[in-house]
This record gives sequence, C-alpha cells and structure tokens, in this order.
Amino acid sequence: MSSSRKPWSRVEHILAFNLYCKLPFGGLHSREPENVRLAKILGRTPGAVALKLNNFARLDPELRARGIRGMEHGAKGEIEVWEEFQHDPEALAFESERLLAQLTSRKLE
Repeated sequence: MSSSRKPWSRVEHILAFNLYCKLPFGGLHSREPENVRLAKILGRTPGAVALKLNNFARLDPELRARGIRGMEHGAKGEIEVWEEFQHDPEALAFESERLLAQLTSRKLE
C-alpha cells in the first residue's frame, strides 16, 4: 500500500461512500475488515480509508440528529458524491460495483 498522500479520485470517493453506507457508525475504523479490503484495492492505508469514512459522517443528517459528528473538515469530492447519491442508494450501489469490478479486473491483468 502506498503511504503517499495522493488526492482522492471521484472513483475512490464513490467506493468509500458506498462502504460508508454499508457500515454502522462504530465500524468506521481502520481494523474493520471491509475497510482493510477497500484500502488494499485502492492502494491506500486502512487509516486513510477510515478517515475518509469519517469525513462522510460529517455530512450525515441522521448522525447529526443523534448528536454524533464526524470529522470537522473534508474534501470537496465527498460533498459532490454525497449530494449526487444520498437520495439514490441503488445508483450508488450500481456505480460502485461497476467501478469496483473495473478496478479489480485491471489488477488481475
């Protein structure tokens, strides 16, 4: 896994948001197996993925209503992906699975 701090791509944001939607708030940590799996696919550290998941948490109105806050700051890409897919989980799931299939097939070649 790369330890460099490369910017997150739109594809990575979509994959991370899909994972965020699947996990309970307590699972947004670096030891979560699905987090570790995604980190490996993206060439990122589990800690970087956990941080990204917590960045998405800051946008979540359900968490805010419960008095739970994610990270205070985040990236523009998180907001863009959140706004695009927050009301269309089926589109998020479809796009995420399509992108994941592309990424994993490239790594097998």
